[in-house]
Amino acid sequence: MKKLLPIILLGLALTGCRSGKEAALNDLRSLTTEIEKNATVFNFDEWLKEQRKFEKINKRLEQYEYSAAENHEIGELKGLCIGYFAKGVLGKASNKILDAANQIQGIVDGVKKVLTP
Repeated sequence: MKKLLPIILLGLALTGCRSGKEAALNDLRSLTTEIEKNATVFNFDEWLKEQRKFEKINKRLEQYEYSAAENHEIGELKGLCIGYFAKGVLGKASNKILDAANQIQGIVDGVKKVLTP
């Protein structure tokens, strides 16, 4: 039994590393799916939250070595996420800018009405 314990522990350690590697890739897959499904309804803060998730997953992915096929998939998934981030964050930010510009124009129009005899 004493000889079996190190072998069992080694097996668990290797499985743990393997599942960590696979878990990181699965998390990236899940995040990409979540972003694809909700891209049209995320607000600005939700986009920032998703971006933070992406950064954490990316750090985990960097801890492991992947096969060529896995690296290709990781690159494609990262590209999809980054594309959605750019489209979503810039779209929401430009909407906020347009809203602010419209409010400023409304203020100017309101002041003009009051000051015009």
